[in-house]
Amino acid sequence: MRAKFTLSLTILLALGMTIPSLAWGPKGHFMINRLAIGAAAPKLPNFMNAASKDLIYNAIEPDRWREEINSPLNLAQAPEHFFDVEYWGSISTIPADRLSYTTKIAEQRIELSKAGYLPYALLENYGRLRNAFRMWRNAKTQDDRASAQANAIHYAGVLGHYVGDATMPMHLSVHSNGWASGYPNPKNFTMDRMFHSRYETAYVDAAISEAEVRTKVTAPVGLENVFVAVKEHLSKAFAELEPIYEMEKAGEFNPISPRQKGTDFIANELARGASMLSSLWYTAWLESAETP
Repeated sequence: MRAKFTLSLTILLALGMTIPSLAWGPKGHFMINRLAIGAAAPKLPNFMNAASKDLIYNAIEPDRWREEINSPLNLAQAPEHFFDVEYWGSISTIPADRLSYTTKIAEQRIELSKAGYLPYALLENYGRLRNAFRMWRNAKTQDDRASAQANAIHYAGVLGHYVGDATMPMHLSVHSNGWASGYPNPKNFTMDRMFHSRYETAYVDAAISEAEVRTKVTAPVGLENVFVAVKEHLSKAFAELEPIYEMEKAGEFNPISPRQKGTDFIANELARGASMLSSLWYTAWLESAETP
């Protein structure tokens, strides 16, 4: 969410004010990056753990860019926070690069700003991190190494933001903030346009303990195929879309009266994001030692 958020979400909810559809809010995004470095630090160069404050700070950097309202920056990067599966089809069939994807989307006459770029924001920032690690390894001077190190820390933190977005089911669907108008709704899912912020921010702020999420984070592993792993990560999140709408009907995501089932569900999602991020960081480090 926005860094200069001056009113509490509770007040906003009470007033019925609209909140932008972002993923997790600061607490969730910071938690993912913080838990990721906690898990991955033993397998990364020492400078990563030493820069944990920067890694955590940059967890919401792409949301800060939204402050540049109607600017070329914001217009270009806004679609990088989501990927609406309904416009594309099976996540398993997405191409490996942004250019191929945009070409195919354009051929179908789908507006690029509606389809979203999230998989490519994730993959491209992974590539930037791997490259920065490689530049650090191969630096000829101390100045070059210091600059590469700063780049790696920045890219790693920003990558965490998109991993977090990719873990939140409503960032993978047209049903991003209550069930979308104009789509069949036989199960009578909520169309409340505050559901997104209530789920990702108000409930997380009220009910999710970092200590509880930490127990669910797994140790980082070297990913055999990053593109395949990213698609699997996205697919897992999308598969949870209808379950969260079902749980919302049952009253599981009321921040004023939290329930254990809803709490466990969101804690598992945040832990999955932190686990994925730590594995991406570790894999980028491993691959940076290989010849491109």
